[in-house]
Amino acid sequence: MGRPGGDSLLRPEIFGEFEQVPTQLRAAVADRLKEVMAARGGILHACGAFNALYFNYCPRLRRYTVEPDPDAFITAPVGGPLSVLPVGAYVRLTRGTRELWGEVAAVLGAREDVDRDGWAAGALSGAPAVDGLDRQRVIVDTEVFGPLSQSELVERGRWLRPGGGWQDGHLVGPVPSACRDVSARDQAGSFAAHLAGPARPLLDLGPLPGWLWEENGEVTEADIARAVRAAISCLGQIMASTPGIHVWGLYGRSAAESDAFAASAPAEEVLSAVSRPAPGGHARYTALWPLLDSVVRSIDRPEQLTGVSAAALVVDANLALANAVTHRMSPAGIDVRLDDRWQQGGIWRAQPLPVDSLLAGLDPLSPAGVGYAESEAAPKELRSATTAEASAPADDTSRVCVVHMDDGLVVLTVALSASDLAAGRLELGRSVLALLPQGPLILQLHHDGAVLPDTVAKQQVGRAGASVSRVAWPQGLLPGTRLTVAAARAGRRLTATTIRLQAPEEIEGYGTVLWEYEPAMLVGATGSVVPPAPDREADRQPSLRPSWRPAVAALEHLIIEALKRDGENGPADSRRLDGVRLTAALFGSDIRSPALLWTVIHTCEDMALLGLLTQSPAPQDGPDVFTWWPSTPEALHARSASGWDAPDSPTGQPLSRRWIRPQRRRLPDGQRPSLESRRDYARWRIEVEGTEAETELPPGMTFVHGHLKGSGPGKPWHRHVARREER
Repeated sequence: MGRPGGDSLLRPEIFGEFEQVPTQLRAAVADRLKEVMAARGGILHACGAFNALYFNYCPRLRRYTVEPDPDAFITAPVGGPLSVLPVGAYVRLTRGTRELWGEVAAVLGAREDVDRDGWAAGALSGAPAVDGLDRQRVIVDTEVFGPLSQSELVERGRWLRPGGGWQDGHLVGPVPSACRDVSARDQAGSFAAHLAGPARPLLDLGPLPGWLWEENGEVTEADIARAVRAAISCLGQIMASTPGIHVWGLYGRSAAESDAFAASAPAEEVLSAVSRPAPGGHARYTALWPLLDSVVRSIDRPEQLTGVSAAALVVDANLALANAVTHRMSPAGIDVRLDDRWQQGGIWRAQPLPVDSLLAGLDPLSPAGVGYAESEAAPKELRSATTAEASAPADDTSRVCVVHMDDGLVVLTVALSASDLAAGRLELGRSVLALLPQGPLILQLHHDGAVLPDTVAKQQVGRAGASVSRVAWPQGLLPGTRLTVAAARAGRRLTATTIRLQAPEEIEGYGTVLWEYEPAMLVGATGSVVPPAPDREADRQPSLRPSWRPAVAALEHLIIEALKRDGENGPADSRRLDGVRLTAALFGSDIRSPALLWTVIHTCEDMALLGLLTQSPAPQDGPDVFTWWPSTPEALHARSASGWDAPDSPTGQPLSRRWIRPQRRRLPDGQRPSLESRRDYARWRIEVEGTEAETELPPGMTFVHGHLKGSGPGKPWHRHVARREER
């Protein structure tokens, strides 16, 4: 046995942030991973990509050039519970004195309660992990250490035949959690814990421990796990930004192979099966693995269900369904969406339209686990509020409307019912709550025009069904009062505000109403007679200009409240913050999302164009500063003297006018974009839109970098913003 030493492309930068990896190195790594992927059946998990670089997998030889010490492999005997087998782990498949070596290529949930045609019980979709009880399907690539010998082929045949130890050619059984803090479903975390712990002898054969020692003077297990996880994330982003690779989660798949499956008859059959609601118009949940098993066996291609081909088939099916949903290729009148990414390779949900407003606003590729949330198997506090709603009068439930949702942000309006006000609840809906981290949430509450006690302005709230509970409402809120609520999908903070009417409204039989409200709900609760609802411009105001991340008008009032609460003092009691700190004030300081940051900045820029805020550049071309001014004579004078409102003031222009946005530009006939332009375009779309973004340049187009006017193409401004620390 020799020392792996690592691929020549294995550099310290790979163990950091994707943005820190030089463009040339990213391109070289992407090319190498495409070669590795082709040699290994057209599919590669990011953990396998780590192994390929760290242990030097040679695509030409189709094997690791040096065999690591098998004593550090995980032993997987025939029968009994499995060991922790994350993707990327090296295993020894033992049967008596005989054994096979391999690498885990994919792991899928394999709980039962599914039919052969893929029908799955709703309670299965989104069910939480249960350590020691969760069944998993572990797909092992037995050829990563080179072609099998004749005796090894015979041994693998024994494993594959009925009763030989595998189920459908794979290891299937319950798998415990890797450690107390890492779920077995978290493949990157489990693999990092494995390399930092029991497989540390393998890792010591490569350069990482030495690099960590040079940097920190010590090497702890936690340091190793963090570094490995960072490398897996970085390699996953490199695959996601590479033309020719389609990505599903952390699985990279050859785009050519994936596209070929999407155009095939089996793909049409899968889409047709997944798109069928249950009888009676109820939602149907379809698990992909048993469905694919049925489809593939019907065309007499069982070899597609074994080995790496099976993992590729699952990824292809998910990508084809995602493409069909994204481009609205599902049958008319049917809502199709992913509900669970893990179980059985993916569980998809179908129901007739219309769906409720919460589900309609949810990204169909964001697995919300609606099936489990609605089932009797769910804990009472997570269960659907259907029973409670049925027992309450129809006009005494809060009315929730999602007004904006993307991969980083959800904004909704809630008209509060009398019962929710009395019970201290805030209805959000199961789908919205499923997007937020588990555990307690923080409610940052504003009551427009009123000063709230600290205990009311910032509250720790719980979860109860489709609502958050233990809310202390300000005094004087009427049934029907409308709140605007926003939350970052990665954070625990809910920011909510009432909105004061520009002119109070006199309600016959009740009195004066000061805040925006839902007329029908006020009538139902008080028996009053309300005037026609005012035409609220803010509810439908579009963004004033196109952008990669559009402005969200519903955020405007929340932004003003955040500036008034957390902004730095300025002239005449004005309040100001830059885009980074304003995003932190809205959604928490732990949020570091460029996409969410751009949403806030674009909204503030539109507010500046409308005169709601003023905008000034920060020193050194950092994030612009946005200022709110009170409506006092002193503030009006100070605002005018500042010069930021002058239309011909170059420094007062919004960032969008001083910064050349990244853009696509048409090429002359016969010309093609360079490889670097294609890569940079893909990288930009992934960074701003997320890993599911479309990354292919349209035919005949090239990509122009974004940059500050006069500076020429350079580091995209949003990267500087995303890494800037809160002052």
